[in-house]
Order: sequence, then structure tokens, then C-alpha cells
Amino acid sequence: MHMKVILIRSRSIDSAVFKLAETLSKNGHSVTLLVWDRQNNLKEENKKYNVHKFSLKASYDKWTALFYLPIWWIYEFYFLLTHNADVVHTCDLDTLWPAVIVKFIKKFKLFYIIYDFYADNLTKLPEFLRKTIAFLEKGGIKFSDTLFLVDESRYEQVKGAKIKKLVYIYNSPQEYFPIKKKANLNCELVIFYAGLLDKSRGLKYIIAAVKELKFTKLIIAGNGNYKNVIEKESTSNQNINYLGWLNHDDVLEMSFQADVLFAFYDPAIPNNKYASPNKLFESMMCGKPIIINSETSASKIVQNTGCGITVNYGDTESIKNALIKLQNPDVREKLGKNGRKAYETKYSWKIMEKRLIKIYGSYEVT
Repeated sequence: MHMKVILIRSRSIDSAVFKLAETLSKNGHSVTLLVWDRQNNLKEENKKYNVHKFSLKASYDKWTALFYLPIWWIYEFYFLLTHNADVVHTCDLDTLWPAVIVKFIKKFKLFYIIYDFYADNLTKLPEFLRKTIAFLEKGGIKFSDTLFLVDESRYEQVKGAKIKKLVYIYNSPQEYFPIKKKANLNCELVIFYAGLLDKSRGLKYIIAAVKELKFTKLIIAGNGNYKNVIEKESTSNQNINYLGWLNHDDVLEMSFQADVLFAFYDPAIPNNKYASPNKLFESMMCGKPIIINSETSASKIVQNTGCGITVNYGDTESIKNALIKLQNPDVREKLGKNGRKAYETKYSWKIMEKRLIKIYGSYEVT
């Protein structure tokens, strides 16, 4: 059964939502992607699905973006009233409630995927406000026909909500084959990171480690409020290189070129306990070892599959020891093969795609 789908995301640089849109359209559904293009940098051109941009500019800072949320909600509400759909598929709390309200008017199916549980992400708010936000999110879940979570550990965050149907869709990458062959970079250990440049991503600790290890080369790509620090470090250190922002294909290409990937999440932010980063699944798909901090749920996947090394967040000495260990190509090959095997048997997007399409096929258009 082919459906008319409106997929909604409140930010524009997000490979996860493009992947959903491409998968649904490839399988015969008519997809419109509504995004809040906060930095006016959406360049996604895709004839397989329609992209509709809300171009109100907002800062990378989440607190500034919160100020504009009511305007975004009004726009989303109006868009849903004036566009027909069989399914509205919302992403995170900042897109949920306008869709819930319009659902009572237009009677579409409502799907909801949680990438970040807001109450555990807004740590600077008083506890009573965070509890109120959690209540709003759990309350909205009961109006969704299907809830998608990106990791089994996330169920703890929504426990107590009335869930009609629950499906786990890992945020794993689609299969990608590198264009370039691995470059020989003077036998350096090439470490690569692409993503949000923020203090909470532990970038200063990896930088401190590579400064002391002459055999390493750290390559960083992305954008965020920590960008100026990264640019300064790149200018003053020969073994640190900042590339700016890269599109997702370029990120995957660089991941194949690198020797090691890493993903750190500050455990002081409650939501980071449940971090299930696409970087982990990208490392598996590319057959590259990953270093990840032990306080995240993703570290359990790393330990169970043997695809990388876990360290305590902020422990520069442990990061150095991990990099020294990964200097051995045999160690890297073993961990990389473990990750690739796990990707193929459990975490690949082919597996997630079948799961997603099966759910869409289980509903009838009314």
C-alpha cells in the first residue's frame, strides 16, 4: 500500500531524516520532507521526494533556537492543515504536538521517532521544568500510531508512556562504497571526526592526546559553537586539520580514508547516557575501529561486538593508550572486521529498511 507521507524535522543538516525520506520514496511512497532550515544551508536536491523549507534563521545554540520554536510550531500547524497526508512522521518533541493537534482534524496516521529525548537534554533547566517536558513528550506518544526508537536502551526514557506499537530502527548508514583508495599518509595514524562541534563532544581531550603523540593526525569536520577553538588548534598544530562542513557522502569517504573514528559524549548530560551515535554504525560499515566513552549505551555495543575501544570520558591518558594500541595495523584490522560483521548481521540499513517498510505496509489508507 503506497502512501502520501509528510516527514518533519526541525533541522536541515541531518542524514538520518534524508535516509528515511529516500527509503520511503524508493519503496513507492510519495514523500514530502518539511524541515526548519535554521542556518539556511540546506542544499539537498533530490528528485525522489519533495523538500519544503521553513527558512527562519536561528543559531546553533539550542537556547536561542527555543525562542523561535513557537513560530516554527505555527508554521508546521498551518502546513499540515493545508497539505494532505496518509501518514505524518515526526522527529523529536519539537515537531510532535502540532501534528498531534492536526491529527484530530485530518485523521492521518501519526508516526513518531525519538532521536533525542528533550527532558534529558536540557540540563540547565530546573528539574520541575524538565519533568514537565518529559510529561509532554510521553503524553504526545500515546497519540502516535507507532513509536520508533533508535536503541533498546532508550525505552527507559519513555517508560510509562502509553505506546500502541514500538519499533527499533538503528540510525545506521546506508551501504556506501569508497571512491578513492586508502591514501598513504606517511604511516600516520589518521583519526577522523565529523559532526557537531560542541564542548560536550569531548574534542579537547582527543586534541590533548594527539598533541603528545607525533604518529597521529587528527582530522575534524563539522560546525558548531566550538568551531573557533578547533580552527585555532588546527592553525597552531601540524597534526590537527580542520576541514569545515562536509556533506554526508564526503564524511563517509573520509571515514574510509581514516584509520580510527571516535565519538565522545559528556555524561553530565543525562541524554548522553543513551547516545547511540550514527558514528558507531558508520565505523562498523566502513570496517574501522572506534574509540567511545564507556558512560554511553553505545559502549555496550562496542564491547559486545569487539569493534573498538572504550575509555572514560575526559581521560586523556586512556585515549593516548588506546591510540598507541591502535597504531598496530593488526589490531585495527581485527576490530574493523568485528564491526563489519556486526553491521552486516544486525545493524545494516538494509535490515532497518525492511523493518520500516513492514510497519508502513501494516496500515491501511482510510
